[in-house]
Amino acid sequence: MDEVVCMSCHNCLPTTLSSCPNCGGEIILEGDKKNVIDHLQPNCLIHRYEGSDLLEPAVIIRETKVNCKVATKLKEYSKPLTVPKAKVYSFDQKTLAAIQALRNERTATMYRYDQLIQAHWNNLKPYEHS
Repeated sequence: MDEVVCMSCHNCLPTTLSSCPNCGGEIILEGDKKNVIDHLQPNCLIHRYEGSDLLEPAVIIRETKVNCKVATKLKEYSKPLTVPKAKVYSFDQKTLAAIQALRNERTATMYRYDQLIQAHWNNLKPYEHS
């Protein structure tokens, strides 16, 4: 862990600081009074690329009437992504794992097909006019 997020102002900070330069709060890294976020605990899945089947785990930071401000990693807490509410789903590890497994399988299959096609191309001989 080399970076943390201040719980007060969501500023991303190195662990070497003793106080937050943005809000001035003391940085407590451990114990009951810990006041930093040091890992991402996703509470939603987001779909941000049109035409893609990629879902990403994220944390909702703020909700507006139409959008959600979310972070997919610690650094995004201070500058969260804006995602339409219609593209934010409840976090479901089983569904996420199943989709990721299928995506990986699809990638491996496409790679295998590319290799098979390349093998056929390697068998081509130049045309020789007699």
